[in-house]
Amino acid sequence: PALAEQDKAPTPAQAAQQQRMTTCNADASQKSLKGDARQNYMSACLSGKMNQTTLMKVCNAEATQEKMTSDDRKAYLSTCLKKSA
Repeated sequence: PALAEQDKAPTPAQAAQQQRMTTCNADASQKSLKGDARQNYMSACLSGKMNQTTLMKVCNAEATQEKMTSDDRKAYLSTCLKKSA
């Protein structure tokens, strides 16, 4: 019985979730996200809840991860939010 279950094609919902996982993972890798930034991004992306607040969290976590401060941080956040929108 276990073999029969493995041969079964995924449901449309499962296939869509697998595609979303692949896409979100590729996007996170392309953005070089790590740690909390990646976790926040993946969570929002997989749930389909990418909004300005989530993007701010992701971009802010990235800036912190890269130890950016002051003007560099402001410039990065501005660019990050525009490219992610």
